[in-house]
Amino acid sequence: MRFHHVNVVVPPGTTASVMPFYANALGLRQVAKPAEGVAQTGAWFDIDGTTQVHVSERAGARHPQAHFGLVVEDLDEVLARLRDAGAPWEDQPDLFGGRRGFTRDPVGNRVELLERAGSLA
Repeated sequence: MRFHHVNVVVPPGTTASVMPFYANALGLRQVAKPAEGVAQTGAWFDIDGTTQVHVSERAGARHPQAHFGLVVEDLDEVLARLRDAGAPWEDQPDLFGGRRGFTRDPVGNRVELLERAGSLA
């Protein structure tokens, strides 16, 4: 068993506003969605060749603390890209032997970033 994807919900019509966050600030690679069987709105991003982030457009409220976590090779590099993108950053106490914190995409979805260190190395 392995983890395939996490789904992030954005308001209808806002996919274009969050795509640079996932592609540029987080460094994920956008991949094509299947032509059939899935909504053609939204976008999909590859994390590591087998795991993805799916952005789906849906109306309705999102839980403000819901999030997913990514282990990153170079946290300082990602933090610099987040700063350049104007994305927020909230430092959190170290966990698993490395630094971590939270950011949010342009529509408020929360993403935890963990440094590849300690037991996550």
